[in-house]
Amino acid sequence: MTLLYTNGRDMCVSNIFCRKVALNVVLTVSMIVSLIVSSHASAQKESSLLDDSKTKENFDSILTDFQKNINTTSRDYALDGRTRTVSYIGNVVITQGSLKILAEEVIADESEGKGNQVIFAVGTPASYQQRLADGSFVKAKANRIHYDVATKVISLEGNARINQNSSTVSADTIIYYITEEKVVANTSENSLTPVETIIGIADFEDTKTDSNND
Repeated sequence: MTLLYTNGRDMCVSNIFCRKVALNVVLTVSMIVSLIVSSHASAQKESSLLDDSKTKENFDSILTDFQKNINTTSRDYALDGRTRTVSYIGNVVITQGSLKILAEEVIADESEGKGNQVIFAVGTPASYQQRLADGSFVKAKANRIHYDVATKVISLEGNARINQNSSTVSADTIIYYITEEKVVANTSENSLTPVETIIGIADFEDTKTDSNND
């Protein structure tokens, strides 16, 4: 288009013909630009739909975790039929979908029936992990882990630590609300160790980007 305007006099038989050529070129270029913009917008929309679909799929996956059975493996097993408690000892692995708890010893209280179990895990340390809605994993460890299946709350006690990506929270006690992805940490009154929070630069930038987009 720039060359046409620069050398237009050499290409025109008359002023009228020149204006027609210029008009046709401008219209053609405008149509091309319009098509490019439209194509780019469609690609962005398709990408957004794919991202939304992926996010929904990941979010659905964390919800379906709690619709799956709780599976446990261990070296030893003991059942008390009267109190409806089960003891697992040695290399205990508990899974429920993407949720996984590793411990040396676990006591599961099943007195309230399926879906209302309360699981007590002990280890040096015991650990927990689960995939979140965005596809990343939250990982935690502590001397003692309490998992309330009904409320979907994980309590970590003793040298507790929880992390996602490059961010970490350490404290005497941490309560993690799984479906809300909410963390509450505290230390005992006599503890000399404060709550320590490390926020990774990448996580901070992601939060900043999300805020700007909003």
